[in-house]
Amino acid sequence: MRKSYIFWACLITVIAWGNLDQSAATGPRIDLEALLAQRVPILLEFGRGWCKPCKYMKPILKDMAKAYRNRAIVMTVDMDTNKRLVRAFRIRMMPTQVFLMPSGKEFVRNEGTLEREQIAQIFAKMGVAPPVLKGGPRAQIPQPVAPQIPRNRPRANW
Repeated sequence: MRKSYIFWACLITVIAWGNLDQSAATGPRIDLEALLAQRVPILLEFGRGWCKPCKYMKPILKDMAKAYRNRAIVMTVDMDTNKRLVRAFRIRMMPTQVFLMPSGKEFVRNEGTLEREQIAQIFAKMGVAPPVLKGGPRAQIPQPVAPQIPRNRPRANW
């Protein structure tokens, strides 16, 4: 009798987890063919809504999508909703950014986070002009600055 209770409890748990996983999918289903038909470079960022690095990337990707409007596509891909794309691109960790050429060929892949400047540099290598600042020349990509070490700092006596 006890074995049947354990069996049914396990079965109900498995069914509940399966339904929970489907309801957790929040992003739209991505039609890659429709994106490739636009013949512009594409940045797909694979992640999930609860992932901390993915949350960090969200405002960066939103800014880059706005800056590269009509010249490139920047979008997030919810891994729960787009499992077929996750398998097709062989995504191993989140977040993962995949840059695609207009032909659909993968140009660069990054696992982890990227900053705005790094995304702009990759798009520049793909032949996409940098974003235009309002009322000014093309945006300059800032170069990283080495930290300044004070010279008058007393040395430790070891």
